[in-house]
Amino acid sequence: MANTVRPGNTRSEASAIAHFFDEMAPQRNELLRSNPILDYEQAVRSRTVLSMLKAQPGETILDVGCGNARDIVPILDAKARIIGIDVSEEMIRQGKIDLARAGFPDVELKVGDATQLKLSSESFDGVLCSEVIEHIPDAAKAIREIHRVLKPGGRLVLSTPNRASWYGFDRYVLWTKMLGRTWNHPFDHWRTMDEVCQLLREHGFHVVVTGTVCYVPGFVLTYFLPRLVQRAIVAGVRKWEPVAALLAPRYGYLSVVMAKKPDRL
Repeated sequence: MANTVRPGNTRSEASAIAHFFDEMAPQRNELLRSNPILDYEQAVRSRTVLSMLKAQPGETILDVGCGNARDIVPILDAKARIIGIDVSEEMIRQGKIDLARAGFPDVELKVGDATQLKLSSESFDGVLCSEVIEHIPDAAKAIREIHRVLKPGGRLVLSTPNRASWYGFDRYVLWTKMLGRTWNHPFDHWRTMDEVCQLLREHGFHVVVTGTVCYVPGFVLTYFLPRLVQRAIVAGVRKWEPVAALLAPRYGYLSVVMAKKPDRL
């Protein structure tokens, strides 16, 4: 049974979410680089969502929850136009700095709310929403907004942590119930692949491709191991990831879905 999520996003809750990511922004890149497992997770995530998105020259893409612009350079390299929005002012600021360093000083990044996109209807060929929907209390409203701004036939690529994964077991059973630890995110609701697909279908999307990625054996132990051991784990997982995806396609850490807004009849 899915966890119950209270719809709506109070001002205090929204502020807490934004503040959490504001605090994370300055050290995010350093944190990922310093931990081989975190670095691997994000590399697999980024490669997978960008390959599903398949941005084409001349397309207009929206990155909902763009963070510090982590996925934007490959889209620009594909000669697509992109707009990024994020609830965190500091993530947007850091993203502009990072893009300028990469030679892209004029990308449009702005602070915004995924549940109230101040963008024209039917104006985007594609939307990327990667590791974002779990941080939105009224996820259904965000999906409706994404559907609104997509052109007919436009595609959404969405990734989110999978509650049915080993990571999900670590988070919901070991970390919270057995160890009695508090989860550090102000709002972080994980879903199974079935729940993600149901959410999309309920709000007008046709699900085209589904899959899961990243078969690292959880985080309770692996995140705290010596770096040399972490590198060995990554080397093994990288080798066996394709096999695991075939044998257990619904149990990787991240669910990844490509869905389309139907064409007009």
